[in-house]
Amino acid sequence: MQFAKIQNGFLVRCDIGDEVVSVLTRFAYEKDIGSGTVTGIGALKNPVLGYFDLPRKEYLRKEFEGNFELLSLAGNFAVIDSDIILHCHAAISDADFRVFGGHLFRGEIAVTGEFYIYPGEIAIRRGPDDNTGLNLIKL
Repeated sequence: MQFAKIQNGFLVRCDIGDEVVSVLTRFAYEKDIGSGTVTGIGALKNPVLGYFDLPRKEYLRKEFEGNFELLSLAGNFAVIDSDIILHCHAAISDADFRVFGGHLFRGEIAVTGEFYIYPGEIAIRRGPDDNTGLNLIKL
């Protein structure tokens, strides 16, 4: 992983083998980013996506085997207790140009990953929501 400071944030490049969610979360810890947004593109190997099943209050997970284009990653950083959390969604495509999307649980960089991170002004907190069972942003 390499990064450059840019106006209002950072440009982060992840390299082959980097696991996206853990690398970006570690970067947020190193730079003390308790809130902010992240966007990105690249290529992923064996990504795991999720769909939240509201009646069951749980994520259905699917691992996609092989290499995929990372068409778009969009997410945000927030804090639960003292842990920085990256909540992100991804759209991926396969060699047949089929597109899949959902909550990104994990994905290894297959070629490169290029991400813009824009820190927020204050730490944003997440906490349990009784209706969904998820840790939602507390405003």
